[in-house]
Amino acid sequence: MRESQREKIDEIVKFAKKNEDTIGYKTVVDILKNKEDSVTETDMLGTIEEILQYGILINYGDDEGYPAEEIGPDTFIPADVNISQKPINVYNLMERLENDEINLSPDFQRNGNLWSLEKQSQLIESLMLKIPIPAFYFNAADDDRWVVIDGRQRLTAFQNFLVGEGGEKKAFEGLQYLRDFNGFTFDDLPRQYARRIKETPIIAFTVEKGTPDAVVFNIFQRINTGGVILTDQEIRQALYQGAATELIQRLAESEEFLEATQRAISPARMADREYVTRFLAFTELDYKKYYKGNIDNFLIKALRQVNNYDKDQIARLEKKFKNIMGFCSAIFGKYAFRKYNTNWRRGPVNKAIFEIWAVCFSELTEDELQQIVKRKDEFLTAFGKLLQDSEFNTALKAGDQYSTVRRIDMARNFVREFTC
Repeated sequence: MRESQREKIDEIVKFAKKNEDTIGYKTVVDILKNKEDSVTETDMLGTIEEILQYGILINYGDDEGYPAEEIGPDTFIPADVNISQKPINVYNLMERLENDEINLSPDFQRNGNLWSLEKQSQLIESLMLKIPIPAFYFNAADDDRWVVIDGRQRLTAFQNFLVGEGGEKKAFEGLQYLRDFNGFTFDDLPRQYARRIKETPIIAFTVEKGTPDAVVFNIFQRINTGGVILTDQEIRQALYQGAATELIQRLAESEEFLEATQRAISPARMADREYVTRFLAFTELDYKKYYKGNIDNFLIKALRQVNNYDKDQIARLEKKFKNIMGFCSAIFGKYAFRKYNTNWRRGPVNKAIFEIWAVCFSELTEDELQQIVKRKDEFLTAFGKLLQDSEFNTALKAGDQYSTVRRIDMARNFVREFTC
């Protein structure tokens, strides 16, 4: 046994003794893996066996019955975080921007230029005045094309004023201290100011390749602090671009989805795309096996899977989605994906109900769906009664694994009465 491993075991035992002889499994893994890339599964098992011999209880945890927000943090192992600090300057970022090696796609966040040109100009003025600017964070899993985590608006300013679109740079406006340069572009600046901008050191932290998806997503959630905080769906859209995100955009903009949802889901912060992503996840993955109560991890898994689909699989998914949206419109009309009471007063579009019909209707044949359409008034009335059922209503409000499976099972049993 290596000396470093021996020291870590002693550290674990010492901590556990202070904690009533117990320690969490995740903590054990984190301590053992810290700065030790060579720790194997065999090493882990042997180490855990030795820890147990000291009378230490290792708590493996149990996420059954816990809501998603309580499960997520427990899956985060700090040793899995691999963040480096890069010694770069503004010129390095300018080169990456010029060669499209930083992802500034509008798909990352729909509101691209959130800062006014005056505010962007004043950022460049800070560089000329030698005033430090905040650190940048990037996902550098693909070294050829970084994805910005924090610093998007500042990079947009660099793009507009230092690099330009097609080489055409914007003119400065609203400069407070170097007013002589208002109306001029970066190319017009005296050499000493241009050099000062390019040589300004930048603090850049990069999340390196190999950091687990769930950890990268959590880092995005914690660090993005720009002018408008990204939604979880915007983060997913940034991290997992490919066939899946392209499909999701098309489906969110499809007439079938817009009609089924009565255009009630705002596209402004990609809320519409989150619904589509949930459809893909609950219909393409075995939710009983893979959904553990953490919706973020579940949706990420779906995006990664669909990103590897071929054209035929994508076409199959697109056809299925549009078909089911069409049937939802035909069956429910303005009540699609909503709760409604005995007075037919409807609530907003509900994610849990959207998931229910995504799963249940995906399991039916065309003929079975047509049977429901023929009995739609009876179906709508009967589902209204199910919505008043206390068990079903309670299951609709929770995001844990049990409640999710239970409400879908109850809906599936309900649907069978109309297709037998």
